[in-house]
Amino acid sequence: MHYVVYLFLCSICSLWINLGSAGLDSAERMASKRFIPVWIGTVLLLLVYAILIKYIHTALVVRQRFSSNAKLNFITYLVYASSIILAIHGLILEVLLPDSEGLVLLSYAYLTTDFWFFFPPVFLYILFIHRFPEWALIQWQPYGQITIHMTAPEPAATVKPNKLLLQLGSVDNEHQSAGENQDSFVQIGKGGTADLPEATGPSDPDAVPQDDEVSSDPLLALWQRDRNRPALMVYLLRQLKEEELPEQNTIKCLQAVIIVKEQRSADVYRNDGKFCRIDVTTKVLRANPWLVKISAKVYVNMLYFRVPVNRPTELELNESVRSELQRLLPEERFRKLVTPSRALSSNINEFWGILKTLDESKLDEGFNLV
Repeated sequence: MHYVVYLFLCSICSLWINLGSAGLDSAERMASKRFIPVWIGTVLLLLVYAILIKYIHTALVVRQRFSSNAKLNFITYLVYASSIILAIHGLILEVLLPDSEGLVLLSYAYLTTDFWFFFPPVFLYILFIHRFPEWALIQWQPYGQITIHMTAPEPAATVKPNKLLLQLGSVDNEHQSAGENQDSFVQIGKGGTADLPEATGPSDPDAVPQDDEVSSDPLLALWQRDRNRPALMVYLLRQLKEEELPEQNTIKCLQAVIIVKEQRSADVYRNDGKFCRIDVTTKVLRANPWLVKISAKVYVNMLYFRVPVNRPTELELNESVRSELQRLLPEERFRKLVTPSRALSSNINEFWGILKTLDESKLDEGFNLV
């Protein structure tokens, strides 16, 4: 239906462009043998312009290719989109009307007649796409960061994690790569450890000796083997609680749940229910694959979120972390922050695509507090 509406509107707009300047002679112009081909050609051209305008908007406003200043990006978008569309349109007029003297687009006859039936609708569409990017004809895939795909090396030693842990948090990697995250959430108690069965019970007689120091923890082994993010979350938060932190001038990426990027800094909602402000650039946020951009200003740490299978357009936060943030983020404000925009929802699917290659050490990267 979306494409049918676009085709219908472009057809109406094409009639307006081709018949607007004819006035009372519209019937005579429609009777011309060239009218139908020109009308259909204008419809196709308008569809191409719609796709091009959305691409320019994605490159300059969403991806912020040239600047992180929103107002400057908007002005640049208006200038670029208008100039490129007029340049292409002028070139087409020169091809269709080769016998005209001078540039048709800049001629007095065109500027005082047909130009005012063509450019205002196009310019209004440029503004419309900026205001409602989710209604574009085609959504160009906006990336939150450039990702280099590498094959993850096999663990040096095969570890058999505790069977109860496997049953609780096992992940179907095929579902994850398709954007359907099936993992269960592990609840964090007040002590910072998981409400899980003891993982240090009697060992399986068939278990392989755990010589690899990195894989000695069942939670870490579960992450390494099945890419289970809740298990990694509990493991890292337990490690964080055990660290003796000096007077903090920085926070770790691990501690950031939701980041709202402002012009010169960013507001951070932390996993412990606290709020802080950090000095960080958009480039740094994009460079961390754990941080996924879901709207114009909002990045979320995917360590704490999942996508419900029955609600693929929503993000669901770990219940324990959500309870910590309730004071800072009432339900309405929280939903507004973590609802992915249509233009950036594909970033979440990109995250599932790179899950097998993610390095948990990226969560140790620090941000300077303001």
